[in-house]
Amino acid sequence: MNSKSIRVAVLAFFFLSTSVLFAAAQDHGMNMKGHQLTKKEVKALIVSAKTSEDYTKLASFYKGEARHQEAVAKYHDEMAELYKTNPLPKHDMAKHCQFFADSARQAAEAANSMAKEYEKLAGK
Repeated sequence: MNSKSIRVAVLAFFFLSTSVLFAAAQDHGMNMKGHQLTKKEVKALIVSAKTSEDYTKLASFYKGEARHQEAVAKYHDEMAELYKTNPLPKHDMAKHCQFFADSARQAAEAANSMAKEYEKLAGK
């Protein structure tokens, strides 16, 4: 690779990783009032949820999880495309990235499914 290709790859990686982190920070686990649930709060709600508000908080958490995983999938899709045009010798990084993209999409689907179940419990 020449220095221009390396510079483009580094800039693309920086842009993609910054975008994913920014999106995740904004969306991950936010409930309707903007409070980000901690893992401890989520665990406690799973055990103690009884009200529509509790179920709505859990639904919101899982929606945030889904958005986060969708962002992760997009990031890995973009990385796979970069590695297709800039392959590493002896390593199929595009296939590696595609595996993680597919796994993140499955996690997003599961989180969306959980969110829908909690919305049903909340009466929405």
